[in-house]
Amino acid sequence: MKKKRSYALFAAFLTLNGCATFRSYNSETQTLVSSIATGQVDQAITEHEAKTGSDKDLLYFMEKGELQRLKKLYPETIATWTEADQIIAQWESEAKISGAKVGQAVGSVVVNDKLRRYDGEDYEKVMLSTRLALACLAAGKTEDALVEIKKTWERENLIKTLHEKDIDEAENTAKEKGYKTKSEDLKGYPIATLNSPDVTNLKNGYQNAFSHYLSGFLYEAAGEESLAAASYRTAIELQPSLGVLKDGLMGMDNRFAKPAIPAVAQQEKPTLPVTKASTKKSKKKGKKGKSVQQIAAAPISAPVPVQTSPFIAPSNESDVLFVVETGVAPFKKSIMIPLPIPYAGVVPISFPVLETNPISANKAASITLPNNSTMQLTTITSIENLSRRSLKDNLPSIMVRAAIRGAVKGASQAAVYRQSLLAGLVVNAVNVATEQADERTWGLLPAEITIARVKLPEGKSTIKIQTSQGMKEVTVNVSGKHVVIPIRLIGNSIYNLQANL
Repeated sequence: MKKKRSYALFAAFLTLNGCATFRSYNSETQTLVSSIATGQVDQAITEHEAKTGSDKDLLYFMEKGELQRLKKLYPETIATWTEADQIIAQWESEAKISGAKVGQAVGSVVVNDKLRRYDGEDYEKVMLSTRLALACLAAGKTEDALVEIKKTWERENLIKTLHEKDIDEAENTAKEKGYKTKSEDLKGYPIATLNSPDVTNLKNGYQNAFSHYLSGFLYEAAGEESLAAASYRTAIELQPSLGVLKDGLMGMDNRFAKPAIPAVAQQEKPTLPVTKASTKKSKKKGKKGKSVQQIAAAPISAPVPVQTSPFIAPSNESDVLFVVETGVAPFKKSIMIPLPIPYAGVVPISFPVLETNPISANKAASITLPNNSTMQLTTITSIENLSRRSLKDNLPSIMVRAAIRGAVKGASQAAVYRQSLLAGLVVNAVNVATEQADERTWGLLPAEITIARVKLPEGKSTIKIQTSQGMKEVTVNVSGKHVVIPIRLIGNSIYNLQANL
């Protein structure tokens, strides 16, 4: 009777959790990437809908919005990402009440982390607001873009508070249970991929310089000088070695400068020759002791125009921010590592590792403007490095959940073994089959975001982008005093994401 109950329990367990437990998010994302790298976005959208089915979770809306953006379907993109944003808003409301997340989701304790509701990596939450802002700009909704920018700041502040609580809870749980939370304790884990200077030099795993530089640019366009300065300063704090960020802040005085009215410099009036008649000063003195008669009699000289700063664009030129996104975010895969767990022995546990997507090898280096001048593109944000820093920071929490899960699985397996060897083997097989790391991630985010800020005349023109695989040409349309031109390079396909072409 006990044996039947055991078999029935595990059969029901597999039935309830099979889809989420065995679903390969990595392979699904790779299918989409292969399609869009060859320009087949419609096919990618069809594939995305077919594989997702009725399971429309946060990742569904994140990835679908990216695909719609590549098609320049901006009203649809905004609607889709707004759905994703509402899911994150729900997480924010719950997080403010429940706090840290180590102990959440019973399924992750019993089976694996895939059964936890996917709330997005912290950097993905911030990026969603930024990408919504870009979509709003492309749709001509500048006010809505500023709302999303403001949301970025608010979201970062909440994440900072929750992250600190999560670390404290992981440390306290580990101390209480005797679990190890040091990455060095994971023998065989490629920890070097998380400890490179490009990763460890980042301030944290959720803020990025691009979001704040874009914030500065948009606030500057709106005439909000103090908010623009604060945004540029934050971007510099996140990437202090990038000169382009410092130029954004240092050039504000010139860009906000307003010429005097009238914009002329007064020349010194020539002094008349002193004659006997003019030695008698008028009782009413003029400038510098000259008599009113002398000043009035002086010839009128032509005004000298004031030389304006080169940073102030002429009336027919625009301040243009090129945003060139390259590649796609790294993907996650599972590796099994034996983990010593108190009272359970050595238990094989799966952990996520990040790998660079080969499609990201094609990078953008520079742009050539219509006047044949060349501007270097500066990598302002690397999602590749940001995702690794996020994983590094979250590893202690992942290890605690893994240890709890290993202890539960070890105890259940030992109990069933005492009842029946065959039943114990079944439980062991189930444990091995279901022990998978959480591979979910926003895979269609770019690997890198590069920028160049230039002055361009209004109207249509052709620019050239130097990539690792050769030169690409795109036609851009400049209209207005401040313009953001987003471009996406995936594999050998380039997408000009301007809506007004």
